Amino acid sequence: METSGNQPRNDRLEELGSSNFEIADGQPDIRGWKVLDVISNYVGQSDELIFDKTTQKVLYIVVNLYGNDIGLKQKRVLVPIGLASLHEQDDQIILAELASRELGSLPEYRKGEITPQTEASIQHAFTGLAAALAAGKTVYESHPENFYQHEHFDQSRFYGSRKLKD
Repeated sequence: METSGNQPRNDRLEELGSSNFEIADGQPDIRGWKVLDVISNYVGQSDELIFDKTTQKVLYIVVNLYGNDIGLKQKRVLVPIGLASLHEQDDQIILAELASRELGSLPEYRKGEITPQTEASIQHAFTGLAAALAAGKTVYESHPENFYQHEHFDQSRFYGSRKLKD
């Protein structure tokens, strides 16, 4: 793990656009797509995807909240992929109600500055303080072995019933 400022940085995570990796065949490149809440309010735009270089799986969507219709501070945030889904036909991303309600409490995303503490803050926003405390202090210093096994990172929830191209 490298450091970002005085915090250890999760060097397993990388922006797709800054890497030599590409979207898997048959899967849509959602960068630039509109992000909506469950009642179709404009939340922002998908700027980038953050993936795990080890597993080669997308874990987060970078959502740019600029110009949103729901009164949120204008910033870029990380949303775990399992808290969003693709619209069945349109090139849009729909956030789960939980995700939409908590966007304002998410830390601002800055490229190259994803630390275990940043990820713990994101986890806390969606699971609550009790769950974060139950996970223990070590969450803020490093990840438990199964950190990304949570339903918030479940890609099948993201793709849902949308038919992917062969």
